[in-house]
Amino acid sequence: MLQFSKRYISIGLLALLPLAGCDSFLDVNDDPTRASAVSSDALLTPIQVSTGDAHYQLGLYTSLFAQQLAAYTSGPQLFDRHIDARINTAWNTIYLNSLNNANLLVEQASAEGSAHYVGIVKVLQALNLGLLTDTWGAVPFSEAFQGPQELTPSYDQQEQLYGTINRLLDEALVELQKPTSTVRPAGDDIIYGGNISKWVKAANALKARYAIHLVEKNGAAAANQALASVAQAFTGNADDMLVMYNDRNLNPWHRGVAIGTTTGNFIVAPSQTLINLMNGVAYSGLVDPRLPYLADKGTSTANYAGYRNGQGSGGNTNITANTFYAKQGSPVLMVTYSEMKFIEAEARFIANGGTRTSRGSTAEAYAAYLAGIKAHMERLGVPTAEMNAYLNDPKVAVGAGNLTLELIMKEKLIALYLNPEAWVDVRRYDYSTNIYPTMELPAEHNPALNGQFIRRVLYPESEGARNSEEVSKVTKGLAEKMWWDQ
Repeated sequence: MLQFSKRYISIGLLALLPLAGCDSFLDVNDDPTRASAVSSDALLTPIQVSTGDAHYQLGLYTSLFAQQLAAYTSGPQLFDRHIDARINTAWNTIYLNSLNNANLLVEQASAEGSAHYVGIVKVLQALNLGLLTDTWGAVPFSEAFQGPQELTPSYDQQEQLYGTINRLLDEALVELQKPTSTVRPAGDDIIYGGNISKWVKAANALKARYAIHLVEKNGAAAANQALASVAQAFTGNADDMLVMYNDRNLNPWHRGVAIGTTTGNFIVAPSQTLINLMNGVAYSGLVDPRLPYLADKGTSTANYAGYRNGQGSGGNTNITANTFYAKQGSPVLMVTYSEMKFIEAEARFIANGGTRTSRGSTAEAYAAYLAGIKAHMERLGVPTAEMNAYLNDPKVAVGAGNLTLELIMKEKLIALYLNPEAWVDVRRYDYSTNIYPTMELPAEHNPALNGQFIRRVLYPESEGARNSEEVSKVTKGLAEKMWWDQ
């Protein structure tokens, strides 16, 4: 996981090409001062940076929906109350900066025989496409990126998109395992520094993620598919797929939230739902040593308290530069070893016949559950003594015979703090208090939803204006379930 420089960003952004139906395309004329081509190594870094930025731009709002965060009264409270939720910035970042550049790089690298670049970018395409469809549902892909040749692309349905994601990952694995590549990634790969074996693991990690999404549709078959991919995925925190920042290229949570908190421009803060899972309230006497890494209560001597969703009050914690996720040089965690262990735990639990309310599973499921907690704590830097005390607490160390999906998914919600993937899990389990015991509808919840939680985000207004006929075919209400949740 390498730090990046402005050189790659500024050069790579020259590569933005026309994108039909997603934002106004650029007018590129024959300008002798303009670069006519951009090398593969200059293109890769901006795609990776924009993918990290998209995780922040989505996470800022999806973390409200997953109730990891709550909005201040001066913050995005309409989102927190599930009213007219749109995330236009992330849509544009993913299409214009990530997928559009990725499409160009795949074509260019394929033509020059740079198989490893093709493989890396197909993994990034799959990840970005997953972010899109798990947020909006149907989105343009198969007819996108054609510029003036196709200004009104059709929207691929989510079932089709999941097939596309898995195809991209399978193709990526083929390319990554080719013995030769005309141009080989190195320092321009700010995620793995050109380490192809880690990209192979990342492709399998994403296959595991998208397989576990389908357990409601395919049951044990999806769980077993996830397990097959987990076995080929990450083996430790060193494999985590992340973007690292520094004191020049600031972590987006630092620049977008922590700085504002310091200057009194409050936006979002840790949610009561999440904090009460960790502060000894929901699990009496069980205080999670990760609390100060997620939430800063300053000099307060009171117990950690989160803010009530939809209300923006009642808490004493914030996201500051003292927390792990919002330091200047903290990474944006996109796909992690900890996530893989929780996927394994859930998949083994389900494959063993477990249900939302059943108790007990295999020794392997239990070991994966504990390993997921340990990996996340080690990633945060929790001292060994505190980590071991938590892992040995009777409310955590319940034994395989007392393992539940509630325990697995509670710990995964904590480990996926600020990651858009957390909202996928919360929706898959229907915001159930059997799984998330502190979950409740936000205060002043959108009355139009009739007591139903948010399930998807509305399309940007620009999409409705530019591609109205296609958008009208796929538009659904905020509370309508995703394909994988039906």
